[in-house]
Amino acid sequence: MKDLVVIVADGTIQKVLEELLRRVAVSSNTNNFTFDVISNIGHDAGCYNDSHEILINFVNQYFYAMVVFDKEGSGVEEKPRTTIEEDVESLLDKNGWAGRNSVIVIDPELENWIWQNSPHVENAFGWNSTDNLYAWCYGHGIIAQGESKPFRPKESLQRILKETKTPFSSSIHKKIAEKVSYKNCQDPAFVKLTKTLYEWFKKS
Repeated sequence: MKDLVVIVADGTIQKVLEELLRRVAVSSNTNNFTFDVISNIGHDAGCYNDSHEILINFVNQYFYAMVVFDKEGSGVEEKPRTTIEEDVESLLDKNGWAGRNSVIVIDPELENWIWQNSPHVENAFGWNSTDNLYAWCYGHGIIAQGESKPFRPKESLQRILKETKTPFSSSIHKKIAEKVSYKNCQDPAFVKLTKTLYEWFKKS
């Protein structure tokens, strides 16, 4: 059996997860583990509605299962993030994954993970100004004073890319996932992801 199968909402999340999962053993000092990341053709709503139907086919092929998708586009945006996670985890529990699954819902969307005050982020965004990116964002109201991320992370990223004349591409997310220390990210969904992986694969 392989260690972990992950269902994600799209190719961008898939690339980010693949990079992060490759780094976990070193960054979190866990055992090495095998994994496969599969993109759900139904995207975020599909992850919410039918992940349990997809994963039932892998019950005897993997030790653990994870589902990762955005709250934005899930079709149940009115629900709290944790409730959405519990909805899907309950279905997985009933379909062979009890005690060995975790659902990660990013609120509002994946871009919330990549906003960090780091030179690697500036480089991925094409930021060449002598001004610090975050200082510029605070000064232009993109990030509110006292906050570490913009309220609308994807739209804010698109504004920065327009400023730097950089095309929007999933390679931006991949570059950040490859290089930025994820220990500085305090997004609740990301923290749940890393804690879950540590618990599953920690050294004895």
